[in-house]
Amino acid sequence: MVQYLLDEHPGLSIETASDGVEALDKIAERMPSILITNINMPWMNGVTLLKTLQERGINLPTLATSGWWTEEALEKELFAQDFVPDKAIEFLQKPFRFEDLGSLVEKLTKL
Repeated sequence: MVQYLLDEHPGLSIETASDGVEALDKIAERMPSILITNINMPWMNGVTLLKTLQERGINLPTLATSGWWTEEALEKELFAQDFVPDKAIEFLQKPFRFEDLGSLVEKLTKL
C-alpha cells in the first residue's frame, strides 16, 4: 500500500505507525496533511485516535479503513463519542482496490 501511494503520488511523504499510540507520537513530532488509519489497532483503535487528536485540537482529513467495521458503524461510534469532525473523514472497506485508495488520498490531500 505504501509503495503504491509513493508510486502514484510522487510528492507524498509517508510515515507509518503500528498502533494509535505510536501514531500520536509521530503526529506530535511532525504534523501530516492527512491521516490514514485502520480502525482495529492494538493499544488504541482508530476511533480513540481520532477522538484524542480532536481533544488536542488536531483535526486532519482522514481515511479510515477496516475489514470488520462498516462506514455506518464507524459513523455511529463517532457520534456516540461526541466526535464532530472539522475535516473530512472518508471510509474504505477492506479489501479495497488500490485505485480507490489513490482516489481518496488525492481527494483528501486537496482539502
